[in-house]
Amino acid sequence: MKVEQRTRLCVAGLACAAMGAMLLGSGCATSRGILDVQITVPKNPASGRTVSIVRVTDRRQFQEATREPSIPSLKGNEIRDKAITSRAIARKRDEYGKAMGDILLPEGRTVEDLVWGALTRSFREAGFRVIDGSEAAPDKSTPVEADIDQFWAWTTPGLWAVSLQFEARIKIKGDVPSFKKGETVRAHVEVHAPAATGASGRAWLNTINQGVDALVQEVKKRLAKQ
Repeated sequence: MKVEQRTRLCVAGLACAAMGAMLLGSGCATSRGILDVQITVPKNPASGRTVSIVRVTDRRQFQEATREPSIPSLKGNEIRDKAITSRAIARKRDEYGKAMGDILLPEGRTVEDLVWGALTRSFREAGFRVIDGSEAAPDKSTPVEADIDQFWAWTTPGLWAVSLQFEARIKIKGDVPSFKKGETVRAHVEVHAPAATGASGRAWLNTINQGVDALVQEVKKRLAKQ
């Protein structure tokens, strides 16, 4: 994976200016935004127990129309389109909390990819050697699998500030500390941005990056338990 982090924002149309500063999102609040979230994955440690992440499955449940911003949602029949749901990471809302445009990862990138990278980073920073997809898993490697129950960012508008939140819930199972019977790791962050500027692409990226970092730290805490 790439080391650098960069943001690709959607092109704002002329209608964005008329919508006002309180419209939230990466680019125009009514349009689809693209956010290129990157995860820095360290090299394998020189020694350590070897694990192989054999499966990461996106099991998030999307809803078409929900008043609860923390529930993943998309417009119309897109909740049935795996090509869209696999890339969806957030939904923009206006000053009244009404759902607007969504935010996706770039084409060719999925939430499963992000979680795979986050888990690889977690295990390697905890002293494990992680076999990636380009390597053949040795006979003594420990298989690890994960289910994504939640990986979503959302906004809550306010008079003076906009609250951006992110939550991840990942169920991990493997013959390693804390995960032998399967355990769900939860990470949640909340970031505030001035209402005058709303939730910019930079604010969305900052929130999600902090959320991924929190997820990595929570997984490492579990792995440290012997």
